[in-house]
Amino acid sequence: MPPESFSTDKPLVIFYEANDFRFYGAGRVLLWLMTRLKQIRPLFVAPGGGELTRRVRAAGVETVVLPPAAPWLRLARRRGRMIKLARRALWPLLLRDANMLAQLARARGALGIHANSTRAAIYAGLAARRAGIPMWWHVRRERHPGLSERLAYYLSDRVLCVSAAAARSLAFPNKIRVIPDGVPLERMNLDADGSAFRAALGWPQDAAVVTAAASLAPNKRHDLFIHMAHRLASRFPRARFLICGDLPAGAPPNYKQALESMAGPLLATGRLAMPGFIENMAQVYAATDVLVFPSDVEGFGLVVVEAMMMGVPVVRTNTAGAEETVENGRTGFVVPVGDLDALTGRVAHLLANEALRQKMGRAAQEMARRHFTARQMAHEVETLMLERMSSSALAASSRNIEKEQAGGG
Repeated sequence: MPPESFSTDKPLVIFYEANDFRFYGAGRVLLWLMTRLKQIRPLFVAPGGGELTRRVRAAGVETVVLPPAAPWLRLARRRGRMIKLARRALWPLLLRDANMLAQLARARGALGIHANSTRAAIYAGLAARRAGIPMWWHVRRERHPGLSERLAYYLSDRVLCVSAAAARSLAFPNKIRVIPDGVPLERMNLDADGSAFRAALGWPQDAAVVTAAASLAPNKRHDLFIHMAHRLASRFPRARFLICGDLPAGAPPNYKQALESMAGPLLATGRLAMPGFIENMAQVYAATDVLVFPSDVEGFGLVVVEAMMMGVPVVRTNTAGAEETVENGRTGFVVPVGDLDALTGRVAHLLANEALRQKMGRAAQEMARRHFTARQMAHEVETLMLERMSSSALAASSRNIEKEQAGGG
């Protein structure tokens, strides 16, 4: 979309991301948010031309690329005298980067800055202070308050948390608003057919498929899923086990091989498959009978909502997002983190009861499509931003009136 075609009759908000090279859950949700705003014009700003930037541009969102950010925040969580000295030495670079963002905000008449991560919130918060506009910090997982989180909180006007657990983890009661993530309805095609996907894996059409969909990172606990699969394989001959996902940036390089070794007998007999990352997840959910989400740490659990939208019951751990997404015993089951026995028992219960799977799947679908759409998420975020802009405009108007009255007196 050429620049001249971008609308100029709406208030502009900068959406700033400090890590644009990745395109995982947080990046997807940010893109869905920006493309569904009705009354606000988004301007995406990132320090580099990574995968997220390419996706945002392709979606038609106006984009500005700034020089790469200073490395100050990479040292924020480290300790030691030399680290402290290095942080102090890099402060001028941090302020330089924030000043560039502030200049852009003033030049474009931005009425606020949205930050999609803690790192982004510190740059955006400093820039917003210099530009005299609000900054909204979007917290997408549980955070334990450290130096970076406290600074981001101090600089923010409002903190948007994707789950109540993420909000509680900050231990800062003020400024927070919980707005769950949402998934585009059109992304989850109800007419998707899972038969071709099952056939491609060499699985019978009457197989009972248990799926885990997440990046191959240790906190996602694929090892727990594999141990569960070993326990259930002999009890349920029709069961098949599927792991969708690939290694994210920063994951241990041998982690995938370790999982494959752990799953060896199941992989060899075709009872378990690891096809890697799959873009079109609707076909996967259409082929799935139970979704398992065994993570140790989460922010919300986007794939849980996706599966529910497709009518799939979920068994997930009691991590952040569980209290919003799963009504225990009605749309799925919630089990304690790391509890292999509980996880195995709940999945076994669903595998043994097709009528219960279908009943829970229908309830899950109704709940997800009513409460967790991308359009609803965008509406709630936009409403929050517009309320703050209105109060800022009224305050500015009052200050101008006071100045005029003082000058005339």
